[in-house]
Amino acid sequence: MNHVRLLLVEDDLTDQLGFKRFVKKQGLSYDYDISGSVTEALTLLSSNDYDVVIADHALGDGTAFDLFEYIPDTTAVIFVTGNDNTNIAVKALKTGASDYLSKDIDGHYLELLPHIIDAVLKSKADEIELDKHRNHLEKMVLERTIELHQEIEQRKLIEQQLRLLAVAFETHEAIVITDAQAIVLRVNQAFTSLTGYTAEEMLGKNMSVLNSGLQDSGFYSQLWRELIATGRFEGEVWNSRKSGEVYPEWLTITAILDDNGKTTHYVGNLADISKQKKAEAEIKKLAFYDSLTGLANRRLLLDRIDQECAVAKRNTCFGAIVFIDLDDFKPLNDTYGHNVGDELLIQLAKRLMHSLREEDTAARLGGDEFVVLIHANEKSFETALLNAKTVAAKIQTELNLAYSLNGQQHIFTSSIGITVFPKDVSGAENIINQADQAMYQSKKKGKNSICVFPK
Repeated sequence: MNHVRLLLVEDDLTDQLGFKRFVKKQGLSYDYDISGSVTEALTLLSSNDYDVVIADHALGDGTAFDLFEYIPDTTAVIFVTGNDNTNIAVKALKTGASDYLSKDIDGHYLELLPHIIDAVLKSKADEIELDKHRNHLEKMVLERTIELHQEIEQRKLIEQQLRLLAVAFETHEAIVITDAQAIVLRVNQAFTSLTGYTAEEMLGKNMSVLNSGLQDSGFYSQLWRELIATGRFEGEVWNSRKSGEVYPEWLTITAILDDNGKTTHYVGNLADISKQKKAEAEIKKLAFYDSLTGLANRRLLLDRIDQECAVAKRNTCFGAIVFIDLDDFKPLNDTYGHNVGDELLIQLAKRLMHSLREEDTAARLGGDEFVVLIHANEKSFETALLNAKTVAAKIQTELNLAYSLNGQQHIFTSSIGITVFPKDVSGAENIINQADQAMYQSKKKGKNSICVFPK
């Protein structure tokens, strides 16, 4: 973890001490100050720069809301409130807080603190970077506008833009010009190539004929609000070609204004981004999914377990891990070759997915080891364990059916281990290790059985 400069605003001495002990025990690289009041916090804020401010709602001389206007935009704010103060937490998020923590009596909320700090710092960094790009773009637009005024001093703005568009109209970029009600006045050849609609077919039609139906009316309402307010829209839109094919498109719309600042026309630039989207999907697949079975890989599994643990602790719920290992898989590879072994794993993965609910995650750790993450939505440990046993038994029954491999029928059994979280340990690796230990107990019992950690 990178070095973090932090201010804790907390008037409860017990909670202050709990925070100090937690930071020290966890070995967190936080450089922190602690203030017990609004007044003291304002003094520290005026003379120090912090990455994160953690502010308790109720303070002796005011509330955390009294601090918001004095906290720089570049500083992330984590709002701390009691378990029954959800409405206040929502108000804090609307006021400018990056996230919030619900304080419990035993101080377990502190266990979520490092994860939340990491998340809000990343979010704040992304926000700052986006602002930099936005400011840079605005500067470029301003500079270009000044250049245009210098080049064509005596011409009206509307004439400037239309002349420039006329020169560049027949390019490889798809361009459409509409009136103020989005009725098409002109399209270029690139537009026809992109959408399949000829100029004659589009003339007089509303641009809504391209709508794919994948984005609801709320999306288009927001598009128009932004366009009317700023004179520009830029973003990803899912449109439909004349053939009915739906495709992703990067759409840029610019308003054309008359001398009185009234919008008279819109100019749209359309670009097919199907290849980019496909490339992004491939990159994501390679990074997070097993190339043989298509199941989640270890990296994605660990991330989802950590997310489930955080949600489980926050909502006081339980989930489970089911660790599956095929019995006597190696002899198949040795006898028939890896191609047959791979086919077995592919068939197993399909059966595994068929046995699960949509909210559960199936993953391949490697070799013939598979893990199922059962969504943490059970309110008691016992119910979560019972549900996990039911799922494990269903999986085992499905996996024990005969496989057709290389023209022959083969029977394989599976040894399964179960652990319920959150309980004794934290961290995705530790939770998986518990399920792994339970699976090895199944092996020792003679295979084709189900064991629960720590029994």
